[in-house]
Amino acid sequence: FNFFHISIVLVTSSSCHWSQPLSMIITAVAAAAASDPLDEKSLAMAKRIIQKVKDQPNPPPSWNMILQVMENSFLAIPDKTSDFYQSSPHEEEARQSALHWLAHEDDGSSSTNISDESYDRGLLQRYALTTIYFATGGDDHWNRCSRKKKDPSSAGNANNSICESDDERYLSPTSHLRWDGINGKNEQITWLDLSGRGLRSNTFLPLEVTLLSPSLELFWVSENAGLEGILPNYLDEFQSLVSLSVYKTSVSGSVPESIFSGCTKLNSIRLYKSKFEGTVSSQIGKLVDLKWLWIHENDFTGRVPTEVGQLVKLEGVTLHGNRFDPVIHVDENHRSGGVGLNNIVPPSLCSLKGEILKHLWTDCEEGALTPAFSDEEGEGNTRGIVVNEGVQACVCCTRCFPRKNDGVVVPDK
Repeated sequence: FNFFHISIVLVTSSSCHWSQPLSMIITAVAAAAASDPLDEKSLAMAKRIIQKVKDQPNPPPSWNMILQVMENSFLAIPDKTSDFYQSSPHEEEARQSALHWLAHEDDGSSSTNISDESYDRGLLQRYALTTIYFATGGDDHWNRCSRKKKDPSSAGNANNSICESDDERYLSPTSHLRWDGINGKNEQITWLDLSGRGLRSNTFLPLEVTLLSPSLELFWVSENAGLEGILPNYLDEFQSLVSLSVYKTSVSGSVPESIFSGCTKLNSIRLYKSKFEGTVSSQIGKLVDLKWLWIHENDFTGRVPTEVGQLVKLEGVTLHGNRFDPVIHVDENHRSGGVGLNNIVPPSLCSLKGEILKHLWTDCEEGALTPAFSDEEGEGNTRGIVVNEGVQACVCCTRCFPRKNDGVVVPDK
């Protein structure tokens, strides 16, 4: 058996979906690199995982892709389709490490505190979490609840892995539903919170995360500066998803349109202070339960879609620090009602301001800011800057911030 180390090019156009075909256009297959064959225990575990994927009734499209990936990776079965997902060497290594751990260090009730029946029912989820762990530098970079206990004398080390309980550590012999940041019900994972953990990856998360898609409601990977890559189109398969948080990361690219059309239960989207770009799709109007849309300090362009005005449950929206186009262009001498040259807020969104929409933050208008010497940050202020009352880029905004100029958020002059 050979292990293939191959590369992937992901196309993030909003027109790409898993069904056309499975949202990925793949480059030519790179040369395969030979490796040692699987040992007997690893081979048995690989076949067991693969069979469980095959046995799933009505799986989402990406599960067909992951089945091909595992058959190729573990069993060296060549792909039979033209749209084969080709893993990066980094992702492939994580997949192999996860399989080895499951086969040799975990492997059911003989080495865990879980019954054989419970272990078998949760095997796909356990495999997915373990692959995510290795793919994001769990042993080397995680600063909380990694499987390796750091030397207590290195408490000042940034990589010192703290954890309230050894049972909550990843790859511990307890149920994975007890691992830190994991919650579930009926033996299914509903919460995956990997925020502020020191994740590192240049390809976001491995394809195995889709094995959590049927039940996942909360998906948080925020405050991980070392997390790069793009949001994959297959996130639209997470149809139970209620909360998506990818803020303060290095994730870039556009937000797939398929998320807005597929994850219709979302009530919060937090993407702020990352590296997202492109336009916000008008499909956002389909998220009728959305309450929080925090997307400030990215590099979004185009106009804020008027369809946000259809989201009558909105409580907070933050738009500042992007490159959105003004809704209207008016001469400075003909401004009315406080609407100015930097107004990026469509009237449909302003119409929601009232009892429910309490927070609407945008860029400040020209001349809205004056220097200050105080180091304190107060309501409506940024450090060293004071917002002049009544001078904002739109009449309905509740707070404004220095506008972006050449990639940097700067105060008005």
